[in-house]
Amino acid sequence: MNCYDGHTRWLNSKALAAAGITRKTRDPANGVIVRDPVTGEPTGVLKEGAQALVDHAIPALSREAKLAALRAGVAEAQRFGVTSVLDAGVGAEELDLFDALRAAGQLGVRMSIALRAHPKMTELDADQLDSLKARHPGLSIGAVKFFADGVIEAHTASMLAPWANFPGTGLPEYEPADLQRIVTMLDRRGWQIMIHAIGDRGIRMSLDAIEAAQAANPAPARGRRHRLEHIEDVSAGDIARFGRLGVIASMQPFHASPNGNVLTVWAVNVGPERAARAWSWKSIYDAGGKLAFGTDWPVVGIDPRPGMHTALTRTTAAGAPPGGFGPAQKLALRQVIETFTSGSAYAEFADSAKGMLKSGMLADLVLWNRDLFAVPADRVKDASVVTTVLDGKIVYRREPGPAGPGR
Repeated sequence: MNCYDGHTRWLNSKALAAAGITRKTRDPANGVIVRDPVTGEPTGVLKEGAQALVDHAIPALSREAKLAALRAGVAEAQRFGVTSVLDAGVGAEELDLFDALRAAGQLGVRMSIALRAHPKMTELDADQLDSLKARHPGLSIGAVKFFADGVIEAHTASMLAPWANFPGTGLPEYEPADLQRIVTMLDRRGWQIMIHAIGDRGIRMSLDAIEAAQAANPAPARGRRHRLEHIEDVSAGDIARFGRLGVIASMQPFHASPNGNVLTVWAVNVGPERAARAWSWKSIYDAGGKLAFGTDWPVVGIDPRPGMHTALTRTTAAGAPPGGFGPAQKLALRQVIETFTSGSAYAEFADSAKGMLKSGMLADLVLWNRDLFAVPADRVKDASVVTTVLDGKIVYRREPGPAGPGR
C-alpha cells in the first residue's frame, strides 16, 4: 500500500518476501527500511528511496491501461475547470504516452512537463535530458524536477534542527555540493529548475543552490523562473530570499488544511515554534515573492476548491479550528485566483498567452454557477463548475441537476 504522499509504502509479510527484503537487506541511498528495534526484522514500512526495492515485484500495467488512465485523468481535470497541468518528474515512457494522446487529439489539457534529476547526475545525463526533449517537439518540456528532501509526516524532510519528537534532522536526498553542482549545470543549459523542498534545511539548501547557479552562469535569454515546490516549513530568515532571488514559491494550499494529519502529526513532529511558520505563503508574497498555486494531484484531488478554501480561511471545510491554523497567512480571493491562474502561467513561461481574461490570450475559460466575489470566503468552496472551455471549445458541461459541489 502506498501512502497518499508517495513517500512511504507499507508491505505485509508476503510482499516483503516477494520483494526479497530481509533483515540482511541494507538501506538504499536516500531510503529507510523501518526495522523492529529488538529483532532487526523489517516491519514492512519503506520510506523514500527504499520504496523502489519492491518495484520489481509489482505487476506492470499494460500500455493501453495507462492510456485509459490518462484519458480518465484528462476528463477529471476538465470536470473541475482545470485546463493546464504540469507533470513533474517524468521519464521516457510517460513522454511516449503523452505524445500518443496528443497525436490522437485526446490530450484535452495544456500540459507542461518536467523531467527527472538524480543526485549522481553528470554532463552525459544532462545530454540525455536534452535528447529526450528533442525527441518530443510536440510536448512542452522545459523543466527538471529535483527532490531535496522527503516529508514532515515521515520525518524525512530535511530540517535545520532536530525533530520535536524523533531523533535526527530528516533525510536530505542531496549533499549541498551535489545539488549546487547539478543545478548549476542544468541552469547553464537553460533548463528551469524545480525542487521539492519541504523542511527548512531542504528549502535553504535549494535556495543556496539556485543562488550559486545565478552567480556562476549568465542569465538565459528567456530569463530564469526557477521554483521550489511545497515549501511547508520555511525558516524566517529565508522568506525574503524568494523575492530577492526571483524564485517562484510553488505551493499547494490544501496541504495546509488543518485536519487531523496536519494538527496531530505534522505540527507535532516540528513542534510549536516551527509550526507557527507552516505554509507561509502570504509572508513570501508580502516580501516580494511570486506565488504559483496548484493541487499536487494525485497526492490530493485535482479539484482546486478545497485548496482555495484553505488559502482563504486556513480552516477545514467544517470551519475548524476557529479563526484558522496560522491565520496570518490567509489570502484575499483575488490573490488566490491570481496565484492559481496567472501565477501558475508565469511559472511555466506562459503568462503572455494565458492566465487571465484579456484580448489576445488563449480562450481557456471556466464558468462557475455563482459569482465567487459575491459570497463569503468560507462559501467559495460551495460553488461548482458549469462549463470548461479549452482553446475556445467546450470540453465539459455540467449535466442539468442540483448545483452541489463536485457535480
